[in-house]
Amino acid sequence: MNPIHNSNRTNPAQTSEVKDNSALGLKNEFLQMMVAQIKNQDPLNPLDGTEYVSQLAQFSMVEGIEGLRTGQSGQAEMLYTQQVLQSTALIGTEVLVPSTGIAAKQGEKPNGVIRIDGAADEVTLTVKDLNGNVVDTQTWKYPESGDIAFEVPALDEGSYVLGVEVKMGGQVLNGVPLLSREVEKVSLPKTGSDIQLSIAGMGSVSLFSISEFGKTTS
Repeated sequence: MNPIHNSNRTNPAQTSEVKDNSALGLKNEFLQMMVAQIKNQDPLNPLDGTEYVSQLAQFSMVEGIEGLRTGQSGQAEMLYTQQVLQSTALIGTEVLVPSTGIAAKQGEKPNGVIRIDGAADEVTLTVKDLNGNVVDTQTWKYPESGDIAFEVPALDEGSYVLGVEVKMGGQVLNGVPLLSREVEKVSLPKTGSDIQLSIAGMGSVSLFSISEFGKTTS
């Protein structure tokens, strides 16, 4: 006889003792106990049913709350699944992503917009390589509130840093450009985490960090 095999064998008697601690299980157990007490009550001193009715009402209320919570959880999972399915349609589309860094391919001309909330005196875009060398500078005088479109001249393959400086009302503010990039793939993390988009030249970013969705790339 194998002692290890025997030690892992389930005892049917023990299995039958497992109780259902849900609201419905406790309610059923209470009803069984109530019926048993009514059957065995003293005819000369009958039980008061008021307390039983009150406890039954409490069980019903808890049971209803449990059902509501389960329903809300199911709706949340359904909504998340719908978001996942919809996000896969973004593959191959252009999106605007706030970023100060980009990995460019040889001859690539990165483009995007600089978004300002009010009329400015001057807006400057500076592009530097990782050695700090300035490879491109663009300046706009007295732009109106809204988006300023830009395109960087053809770059050599490598990583670059983009900086935005906004002069407005005597103040100098630093901004972040919105780069137009292609969605290459969608990553599906564990339930409850943000859906991740793999962006060309940037890596993974959260779906909810995207500023704008555009057209399908050709």
